[in-house]
Amino acid sequence: MPDDQGRVRWGVISTARIGVEKGVIAAGDEADHGVVTAISSRDAGKAAEAAAKLDLDKSYGSYQELLDDPDIDAVYNPLPNSMHAEWTIKAAQAGKHVLCEKPLAVDAAEARTMVDACDENGVLLMEAFMYRFGNRNLRAREIVKDGGLGQARLVRAGFSFPLPRDPANVRLQKDLFGGALCDIGSYTISLARYLFDAEPMAVDARLDFDREFEVDVGGLITFDFPGHRRAALDFSFAMSRRQRFEVVGTAATMNVEECFLPVSDVRTVDVERREGTAGDPGPEQRVSEPFPPLNTYTAEFEAMSKAILTGAPLPWGGEDAVNQMRVMDAVRESHATGRRVGLEPLQEAN
Repeated sequence: MPDDQGRVRWGVISTARIGVEKGVIAAGDEADHGVVTAISSRDAGKAAEAAAKLDLDKSYGSYQELLDDPDIDAVYNPLPNSMHAEWTIKAAQAGKHVLCEKPLAVDAAEARTMVDACDENGVLLMEAFMYRFGNRNLRAREIVKDGGLGQARLVRAGFSFPLPRDPANVRLQKDLFGGALCDIGSYTISLARYLFDAEPMAVDARLDFDREFEVDVGGLITFDFPGHRRAALDFSFAMSRRQRFEVVGTAATMNVEECFLPVSDVRTVDVERREGTAGDPGPEQRVSEPFPPLNTYTAEFEAMSKAILTGAPLPWGGEDAVNQMRVMDAVRESHATGRRVGLEPLQEAN
């Protein structure tokens, strides 16, 4: 049941940096229809310290204690990737809705067990790709869908930053299913599916592996989508900081910078159009549509909180997360075999 103000009561599994230090928990507490009330850790002292820092009502010295609290309606799961399935399933069995950090699972089969557990227990599950709720990205998706670029033919996306070689960083820990593909590469894959509103038919991928840490630290992926559409995606822990995408259509090109993480200033969606020919390109027409800053973490919590309260379907639920993992499995297979890998078309729901 919601609190006395009609808000979903959220608990957080883990004191991971993404929640405590990067503002995700504080952002979730800003949602109109949700409030973060509790946090848990395997170390009661760390949980208490995080609760005090974030001004939360409760802290717990184990994840299960939080799940056993009847005053918690939903949980945010930012645990290391290898632990997502175990604690998402336990949360579902405790009757809690789950917002789980990306990637949802280690593969599509594991993702399916998580979705099934949530379905069986009547709770919602969403993979935490907060960029999908950004005002600019929603507008960019609308432009593609409405033919504002003509027929969209190509998505190019890149996400990179130099990551210090710290063995304590979960992104570099093989046992925790770390690596760049799971971290920033998953954003680029999700984005291509998001903008085209379709699933790829084939993938060709190459990953760059670090010999010391035995995880991938970057990669290049190309997808074939239905309708003669393609995506070219790159990501890296060893290149300069950048996050952007470009959509090339038959009539215009669209560019969006700083597209994945929340921004704190006004940003634009830029559409460039030339209606001439190769020999006479004609004047360039450029339209820059400005958007105010938006905390996409807050928007994500708000969207899920409203779905929990109203019973409305999530815009991207568990099935979308399974499909995302299915594509990531194909990326790994393509790298491992050195070949282009086809993906079977999804079965239409009856």
